[in-house]
Amino acid sequence: MRFSAPFFRPGLFALCAAGAALAGCAEPRTTTTPEGKEAPVAATGPKGVYEARGNEPFWNMTLADGALSVETPDGPRMARVIRHAYSENGTRYYEASDVKAALTASACTDSMTGQVFTDTVTLTSATKTLHGCGGVLVPPTSLNDTRWVVTAMDGRRLRGGNFVPDTDDSATDENPNPAADMFAPTLDINDTGKISGSDGCNRYVGGLVFGPKGSVKPMPAGGISTLMACPGKQNDIANTFRPLLNSVTGWTTDGTHLVLQTSGGKTIRLRQVF
Repeated sequence: MRFSAPFFRPGLFALCAAGAALAGCAEPRTTTTPEGKEAPVAATGPKGVYEARGNEPFWNMTLADGALSVETPDGPRMARVIRHAYSENGTRYYEASDVKAALTASACTDSMTGQVFTDTVTLTSATKTLHGCGGVLVPPTSLNDTRWVVTAMDGRRLRGGNFVPDTDDSATDENPNPAADMFAPTLDINDTGKISGSDGCNRYVGGLVFGPKGSVKPMPAGGISTLMACPGKQNDIANTFRPLLNSVTGWTTDGTHLVLQTSGGKTIRLRQVF
């Protein structure tokens, strides 16, 4: 089951600022008014936003502008003013009137995506306790068994690559909705690093092998693809993608995106799908 934003946002949910390198977000401090009364506490750090998410049940939490908000697919959004923030034994606590968030700097693996984040997050209310992950997305050392959709080629953004992920993304070697003009190329990397996918028009197999820590090697036998003719924009996208993919020499990550680097100094940006 998948939910549209803001309930389920793969790759975005656990960042203080998209694409930023963070340290779990800076810790806010409790403040008081001149009368000595406790005042709301603003989350600090880049752009003042911290997000975390959990599964089964799905939930999404945001700390921003002195408030804590929680969203679930089966209820209305809950927003509370943060009244107290403090650290204790390596855990950062943010307390509102009826909910408390605990952020511990301990590696956390998302149970659905397998992605690893720097913080283990616990959200507690009077009726339930929710567990999930937050903080910085830990860059992968291997891309084996991952699937990707292209969002930009040489700086040119693709409309089809930037849709909110849904169940159609499970078939990344096919265009899930031709009527919607979704011709974003795709990249599937199997458990040995070999690739397949769609160039936006034709399906392809082979050509490159992705290794650990940013390495990419060409296959001696090259790759193969179907030879279907495609109209207009679809053909243009395919003709741009193929030579770029064939010239890829390495990979890196930029926040939640995969960046493929080519021998000509150009790039392909992709978002992960599950």
